[in-house]
This record gives sequence, structure tokens and C-alpha cells, in this order.
Amino acid sequence: MPIQQKIPVYGKEEVFLDEKTGLLYKSHRFSETAGIHTHTFYEFFIVTEGIALHMINHAIQQLNPGDFVFIRPRDIHTYKFWHSENFHILNVGFSAEIFDSIRTFLAAPDELERLTRPEYPPVVHVDPGRLAEIIGMMEKVWVYMCSDSPQRATLYAKSMLSFFLTEYFFGNAEEVMKIHSSVPKWLTELLSQMQKIENLQEGFPKMIALSPVSKNHLCRVLKKEFGVTPTQYINEKRLEYAMYLLTETEEDIISVCYMCGFNNLSHFYHLFKEKYGTTPKGVRSSPQPTAQLS
Repeated sequence: MPIQQKIPVYGKEEVFLDEKTGLLYKSHRFSETAGIHTHTFYEFFIVTEGIALHMINHAIQQLNPGDFVFIRPRDIHTYKFWHSENFHILNVGFSAEIFDSIRTFLAAPDELERLTRPEYPPVVHVDPGRLAEIIGMMEKVWVYMCSDSPQRATLYAKSMLSFFLTEYFFGNAEEVMKIHSSVPKWLTELLSQMQKIENLQEGFPKMIALSPVSKNHLCRVLKKEFGVTPTQYINEKRLEYAMYLLTETEEDIISVCYMCGFNNLSHFYHLFKEKYGTTPKGVRSSPQPTAQLS
């Protein structure tokens, strides 16, 4: 089951939005973690370097350079890093009031509902050329925030955020996390369900129960689209969850093994070392660096 803990609410227990503009700009260069938290505001963040595991609403996804994410106020998330010392994101947060004004300006209730309603936040992947464009636009927010015209900063941010929504997310973002657009819709929906921790714990039997197609057809299509078997896919997601538990909690290694759905400790160790190049015990004994702002 998901770990129960006190979750900081950024913008409430810790105020990060600028009072004059209703905005937040941060350039994060993490080497360890960003604690699990939620928000009273919205944010866009884009990965510019490195790889991290993103724990989002009790599911796990891997973030790579070029991944562009829209976080809603109710989303609960954290980052975990391994073999990625230079993970870097740019982040622009904005108040609910700014989002409401953008909503009125765009007059696209169905598209916005499709982005704000689903269980998981929308993610799109942008190519290097578009990545540079987004970085430049986000950095300009900070320039305006540092100027003596808060109104100009807010106006620019509203136009930029509207552009991000219409150019990158309307009609493009899946209502699940990072599923390639060519994948059949039934498989997209199935893999979305299988990223939930409780379903990963049950494994392949749960995948079959949730699948609208036969076991053999499921295996063929998953192999064709992703190059893996259902068991390989499930184990990959279980190992990502295991890394989260090992670095975020004090659960003992045997408990982590079973919480992730593995029923054999030796097999768990073998798969874990194959993926991460170290053992679960090695992760626990590694020194933990700190996160930094660039």
C-alpha cells in the first residue's frame, strides 16, 4: 500500500508564489530528491538534463530530457534519482487566479477539462529544438519578475502559459503518463492502470483481469509496441517503486521486496542489480547528496 506520511502543501505551509505577480520561477539542479509535496497552485516543469523517477499520485514514471509536465493543485509528487547527478528542471508556477483568467481567455472548456480531470497529470515530450524554445520562454519569466513591472511579468506569463497549453497540450497530451501516441487506446488505458502501485503488487494476473483482449493478444501487442513481455513491463515498474521505497522510506529490504509484488528475495536482488548496477543494500548504504538550486 502507498506510504502514509505528512505531505507539505507548497503555497500554503510554505509560500513560494511571488505576491506581486502570482508567479514562481525556479531552476532546479537536483542530485538527490525533491520531497513529496502538493500545491495550492498550478505549474509547468520541463526536464532539461538527466533522468529521475517521478512518484506521482501513487504511481511511478521515468522522466527524461524533453519531458514537459503540467501539474495541477491536487497532484502529489516527488522525484528520486539514481545514476543521474545532473537532473535539472525549469519550473514556472502560477496561481489559480491566473489559470482562471487563462481559462476565460482560451474559451476551450473541453480541452482544459481533459487536462485537469484525469488522475495523472498530462506529459508531452518535445524535441531538442522545441526544448530550447521553451527554456528561453521560461527564463524570460524570471527576467520580467526581476523587473520593476509586476504587471508586465504577469501579462507575459499569461501569454506564455496560454501558448504552452494550446501548442503542446491541447490535443497532444495523453490522459495517462507518457504513452506513445501510436499505441492502441485499450493498451494505453491498461498501462495507465498498471502504473498504480496496488495493481503492480498483483502483477500479471491483475493485468489480464483488466485487459479487454485475450492474454495472447496482449502479449503480442505489448511486445510489438514496447519490445517487452507483460512480466518484463511489470517488473520494470516494480523496480522503480522499489527504488522509491528504498530511498524515501525506512522499510526494511524484505518488506520492500514484498510491497513491490516480488515473492522471492533472491530474484528481487538479481533484477534490481541488473537494472541499477547495485543491490538494494547498496542503495541504503550510499551517501545521500543534497538538492541544489542553480
